[in-house]
Amino acid sequence: MEQPLTGGGRSEGRAEEEVERLGDRVLSRVVSVSGLVGLLLLSGCQFLPPELRTLKSPIRLTPFKHEVTVQPARGMGAAPFTIDRAKAESAEVQLTLSNPTTSAIRVVWTEGTFITAESIPHAIGVKTDRDGSSTEPTIIEANSTIRITVIAITKDGKPIASGGKSIEAPYRVGLKFTAERGLTQWKGTVWVFVL
Repeated sequence: MEQPLTGGGRSEGRAEEEVERLGDRVLSRVVSVSGLVGLLLLSGCQFLPPELRTLKSPIRLTPFKHEVTVQPARGMGAAPFTIDRAKAESAEVQLTLSNPTTSAIRVVWTEGTFITAESIPHAIGVKTDRDGSSTEPTIIEANSTIRITVIAITKDGKPIASGGKSIEAPYRVGLKFTAERGLTQWKGTVWVFVL
């Protein structure tokens, strides 16, 4: 006749309880460590360096959104050109200007600024699709378009993007210029707000 095991059952029960307690302790430690890491990663945490406070994806998954505003100088009317298309990238903005009139427009780029979200200004360089660098006046023929590229540059005149740096959105670009058509002259600023 078989006899039930009474003494061995108690030690098995204790072992199961200890395994349960050990599992609970491991789970609580994992939860508390992940909670602590989560709290440290919040943007208000002063214990982490600034680059770790906000997590940025190394690849931008959404295209840059932008808004273009043409601001005439005081006393000027509407601009003699239109901006048909704008495309924004990191540290660079491309604009397509068109001349809907029947006479040529001479455009002179006077100055501009590339301003980051932290209000850090950068000088700009302007290139056109016709003659490369645009230090000289550019002519937009009647009923035609021209594409210009505004690039943020460093103090030594090199594009910021070529040095491995980038300017991430949001940023804004202000480009002042004069447009001359015949004897009339228009002055103003084109602002591109990149979000």
